[in-house]
Amino acid sequence: MSGRNSAFVALGAAILTAAGVALATPVSVLTVSDGATEFVGTLGGEEPLQYSYRQSIYQVTVFEELSREGTGLRIQRVRSSDIRSVEYFGWKGEPAQADGLWTEESPRSVAVEGELVIRITPAGEQTLSTSRWRVVLKPRFGETVVHVRAEDRPWVVALLEGAR
Repeated sequence: MSGRNSAFVALGAAILTAAGVALATPVSVLTVSDGATEFVGTLGGEEPLQYSYRQSIYQVTVFEELSREGTGLRIQRVRSSDIRSVEYFGWKGEPAQADGLWTEESPRSVAVEGELVIRITPAGEQTLSTSRWRVVLKPRFGETVVHVRAEDRPWVVALLEGAR
């Protein structure tokens, strides 16, 4: 009987260890926080992130396509129906038109280290999205400043925080 009990103890220990490792395994997330409210969404290393907003000078929607790069974010390209809002970035390339939008690839040097800081405007036409989730900033946070970060969090923590 003692051998059988030892086997059950060993099996139980193995199950607890495996569960602990699984729960502690880091998952890549994007967090958006104003200090009081936080949104957590999964964001893998190769997964595209889109930030869209209404550009205040030319009054058109701009789509910034970003990706995770280490612990920061990198703008891959920008798209808009008005070439001026693309040229506003001041990059050295030439915008091209495709599918009714002007597009320009960003220089390799355009990266955000640490965090992206966004002021939510009164018009509130600002959205962050991936293929799995979408968050409209003004209804979620109000007119404030949010900090957007690419992070790794333990799976269980991301799950408890409601990561999408």
